[in-house]
Amino acid sequence: MSQSPIAAQPSQSQPSQAKDPFSPNVEDLYLESYAFTTAAAIVGSVDRKVFVLLRDGRNLFGILRTFDQFANLVLQDVVERIYLNDEENSPTKFGETYRGVFMVRGENVVMLGELDIDKEDDHLENLKQISFEEAEKELKIVHEKTIKEEGIKGKKLLSKGLINDFVKSDLY
Repeated sequence: MSQSPIAAQPSQSQPSQAKDPFSPNVEDLYLESYAFTTAAAIVGSVDRKVFVLLRDGRNLFGILRTFDQFANLVLQDVVERIYLNDEENSPTKFGETYRGVFMVRGENVVMLGELDIDKEDDHLENLKQISFEEAEKELKIVHEKTIKEEGIKGKKLLSKGLINDFVKSDLY
């Protein structure tokens, strides 16, 4: 038995229309309405300013240039910022430094979010800026205290037959 080939449908040409530079094209509307559940969810943030929180507690602000299926990121014009809290755990001081181009392994990303460039620095008006080196020293003390407290907590839980999932690299 022979099979007949499928006839190709003739393409229908549409009259060319002048494209409005301010109206989104169909592909953009489709991507924005599609609910991505993988690393592709960040496709809309490419070439936009983003905030990235890393597992080691670092806060990075920069322009997302590209990413891959593992959520490995390439950020440009990165600024690293350290927030220091008071006793009530609300930020009172910060230090920041320019880092340039930054590559981040996807497994180290805790959170990524797009920033509103008109409002991103508004909260800094209420905080005291200190040198980045001073902020790093203070943060190191805070991290050492956290590691010690989590170690004690882990031993208490273990004595009751429970485990604590704390890892020293998880300081966010």
